[in-house]
Amino acid sequence: MNRRGVFYSVGTGPGDPELLTYQAVKTMEKCAIIALPNSGAAENAVLTIVSHYIEGKTIVYCDMPMVRDKALLAAAHEKVAKDLSVYLEAGQDVAFLTLGDPSIYSTAMYVHRQIQKLGYETSMVAGVPSFCAVAAKLNVSLCEGGQQLHIIPASYQDIDGALAYEGNKVLMKSGKSIIQVKEKIDTQEYDASAVERCGMENEKIHPTLDTLQEDSSYFSVLVVKERNVLG
Repeated sequence: MNRRGVFYSVGTGPGDPELLTYQAVKTMEKCAIIALPNSGAAENAVLTIVSHYIEGKTIVYCDMPMVRDKALLAAAHEKVAKDLSVYLEAGQDVAFLTLGDPSIYSTAMYVHRQIQKLGYETSMVAGVPSFCAVAAKLNVSLCEGGQQLHIIPASYQDIDGALAYEGNKVLMKSGKSIIQVKEKIDTQEYDASAVERCGMENEKIHPTLDTLQEDSSYFSVLVVKERNVLG
C-alpha cells in the first residue's frame, strides 16, 4: 500500500518572521504542498512571514469565505478538504498555514477536522499567539497570581458582558469595534492598551487607547487589565 500524505496545520506566529518557530520551518521544508487561505490581508501576512521557506513549493490557495452563513462555510471547508485530499492520497504532505496558533480562532481547524473525517493523518504545529506577542510589545503581563485571563473574539457582541468578566481580557482582531470598545472602557476601571499589526509592517503600539482611530487595522489586539489588583 502506498504511503498517504500527512496534513499539518501550521501556526506561523503573529507577523514577525523572527517569531516563526523552528518546528514550523522544518514542517514547511518537508511538505511538498503549502496551502493558504485565500483571504486577502491574512494571506499576504502569512506569505510575508514564510516566503523565504517556501520557495519552489507548490502553493495552493484555498477559498475560505469570510461570511457567517454556517451552511456556506461548511460547504467551503468540505471542498477545501476534498481538494487537498488529492495531494494527500498521492503521498504528498500538506502544510496549511495560519497566522498565530492553529488552536486559537483559526480557520485552519475547520479544514483540519474535515481532513480527519476523510481518514487522513493530521498534526498541529503550535505558533506564537498574537496576544502573547502583543503583551511583549507592550511590556506587560497578561495575568499574574490567581488572575483570570479571558480571550474574546472580535465577533463577540456583548462588550459590556465581556468587560464584566473577572480578571483581564484580550480582545482579538478588534478593528471594526474599536470605537465601541473605547467608549465602554473609558467609563470603567481598567487599564487598556493595544497593538495594531503586531510584528508586521506599519505596526503601531498604543500604551493607551487615546491614539486608536476608528479605521484601526483589522489586526488590532486590545489588552484590558484590572487596575491595581496586585498593588
